[in-house]
This record gives sequence, structure tokens and C-alpha cells, in this order.
Amino acid sequence: MELSWLKTFITAAEEGNFRRTADRLHVAQSTVTLHIQNIEDKLETQLFDRVGRSVQLNPTGLGFLQYAKTILENYNESIEYVARRLQGYQETIKISVATVVATTYLPSWIREFRKMSPETEFSIEVTDSSSVISSVIHQECDIGIGRIPVVQEQIECIELYNDPIVLVGPHGVGVLNERVLSTNDIFHENLLFTYNHPLYWDDLLFQLRQHVSNVRTMKVSKVHVSVEWIKEGMGISFLPLSTVKDQVEKGYIDIIPFPYFSLPSAHTYILTRKNQNQTINSFIELISKEEFSFTREQL
Repeated sequence: MELSWLKTFITAAEEGNFRRTADRLHVAQSTVTLHIQNIEDKLETQLFDRVGRSVQLNPTGLGFLQYAKTILENYNESIEYVARRLQGYQETIKISVATVVATTYLPSWIREFRKMSPETEFSIEVTDSSSVISSVIHQECDIGIGRIPVVQEQIECIELYNDPIVLVGPHGVGVLNERVLSTNDIFHENLLFTYNHPLYWDDLLFQLRQHVSNVRTMKVSKVHVSVEWIKEGMGISFLPLSTVKDQVEKGYIDIIPFPYFSLPSAHTYILTRKNQNQTINSFIELISKEEFSFTREQL
């Protein structure tokens, strides 16, 4: 069975139409029909039900689809493996990382480590902190870097840095019609973007509502989206200082004084299964030795 047949089969399953499949693969429709017929002849069964000009997988075809995808994925991975070896790479470190870390510190860590170990390559999955934990537990990555700690016998959890939470808004948020606004007024004039961090929001909102009435909120699940929307003047939020420090220094975002109670901190953790190899341990050692200094008074 040829790989080109499998590629055609998978595409046809996604498109549900042989003509669109041919257009997508840049081949004649007769070629698509031939490839599907060849597979069905090999398997001695039909994989599609024909409904007018459309096609849809029957139960056998649906089951075979998963195997076809696996075959192509394994083939592509094998080709990439050989290519990496030819380029001089000897080992791959797989990292599952929360977006907020991937867009701040991870690039410099990788750049620094590659100076020490140029034969090592990286495979990066950028996701949320909950998925980072899942990837580590199911051994889908070598290292997880996220905002949620783990207590599990087989997982080593190392606190990497402690990040103060600050209230931020668009530049000039504290002034309206040449009138200086109080923090209370700022809340009443702006939407508060919430739940862009996995841990601190429930307690923070509970305390905030003891001091500020009628807080209008909007759930925005990603930190980087919250930052961009704040820059556009769409609202305010409580965010880790490291995620807004650059934008504050550039004058796009203002830190808003918060007089009501002490704000929490966000913690970042390295998660890894115990007994990793020396290359992985060396990378963990590198980033563990980084010095992080975040204080609200810095800005």
C-alpha cells in the first residue's frame, strides 16, 4: 500500500468530496478515485459511502482512518529523525510550557543552552498550565514549565521564580477628561479581564468585591490576549509583573496603585519526571540558576 494512497484517503475523509480532495492535493479527480479504489481493493472492503457527489466514511473507514494517520505520522517522524541526525543533532529535549513563560524567558534559556550544547535540539509545545501537568504525567514531554505545582511521587516540582501580581491598565487610564481618577473610579470606568491565570483569581475577586462595588468583569483565558486588549484600551487586569514589565517600560501600559489589600504572587514551576538523562538535567540546572528579580517597586 503506497503512502500517496493513504494521504489521498485521509484528505478525502476530511473533505468529504473527491473533487475538493483533488483540488487540495493538486491532482486529477481520477487520481483520487484510483487511489481510493486501490486501498479498498487491498483491504477487500469499501471505506466510503457515496451520497450524491459527497462521500463519508463508513464504520470500517472511520476505524481505518486512525491507522492511516498513525502510519503517515510515523513515516514523517522517521524522515525528520534522519534529517536531524544529518544536521548534527544528537538529542531532543521536549518541553511543554505555559504561554506566559514561552513568550518571556524560554527563548533566552534555549539560546543560552544551545551555546553549551549545539548538538541538542528542542521540541516545544505551548499550552496552558493544566495541559503542561498532563504532558509530564503521561510522559509526552521531558520538561514541563507552568504556573501550577504538582505533588506526586514520580514528579519533581521545582519553584523557578515568584512573580508579583499588579493591577494594570492602558496608558493614561488614571486620567479622564483631565480629571485624576481614584482606583475605585478606574474599576467603575473599565472592564476587568479575569481568569487569565490558573490560580489566584477566585480569592482575589472575593476580596476585591469587599472593597469595590459593581465590578464589571470579562473572562479572558490567556495572559497575552489580556495584555494586547489592555494596550488597546479595552480594560484592566491583575497580571504577573513579568508579563507586563516590557509594555510598562515602553509606555503602553500603566501600573495602577492598588490600596485595598496585599496582592498575591504567581509562581512558576519546573516539572519533570525523576531520573532524567544528563542533557535534560543540564538544561534544568541552567534555568534553575537564573536570577529573577521582580518587585512592584521596580517600575
